[in-house]
Amino acid sequence: MATLTAAQEILLGAADLARSGKREFSEWDLTVAVWLRNKNRFGCRGYEASYPDHKRVMMEIMGKTKKDNPVCRGWIEKVRTNYYKITSLGLAEAERVNSVAVGAAPTVRSPEPIYDAVSGFLEHPVFQSHLKSAEEPRTWLGAAAFLGLSQYTPDTLERRMRTVREAVVKALDWLAQTGQGTLTRGPVGGGVQIQRRDLEKVRAFLDVLEERFAIQFKAIRSRQG
Repeated sequence: MATLTAAQEILLGAADLARSGKREFSEWDLTVAVWLRNKNRFGCRGYEASYPDHKRVMMEIMGKTKKDNPVCRGWIEKVRTNYYKITSLGLAEAERVNSVAVGAAPTVRSPEPIYDAVSGFLEHPVFQSHLKSAEEPRTWLGAAAFLGLSQYTPDTLERRMRTVREAVVKALDWLAQTGQGTLTRGPVGGGVQIQRRDLEKVRAFLDVLEERFAIQFKAIRSRQG
């Protein structure tokens, strides 16, 4: 069995909750789900088999030094105080991690979470406007809207850029693995068909934003905290 990182185990705990019907869950729900997966790592010291360590789990999610945690990776996101939800990107990654963790032979992953992870960017009005006119977006507000920036902080900016890139990579990997020319939401279709060239355009669009709004990107990245 492959060794999982703390971030991956938290992701799988979130996926367990989603499968049980809790796409949104409290931080305490998540703590228990993660502890049930690995009591030695996430149990209260000296009482690992009996009690979860809530602080230990939250340290992985909220720690400012944890640059590779589930939130930074775009796998889960905070929806309100003390509550989180697993993202479509998170569901896609959980499926991949699960198959690797149990040592299973490579299998074709479901297209649904991968499709959902990338389709929102393809269908975003700002990106659609750019496809019609290379001059779009003309203002920083358009770029910020596409990236879904709720805060202009370095961490938020990098997290959102990384989320878009990872969604595109997962979709491209799925196409390569299956030999398919298009990605649909289900095995028999559903949703607008996504082609490789569409994915490449999204990836190129990120470069356009970085170049066109270099001043804004630099200003955000230079901020402290």
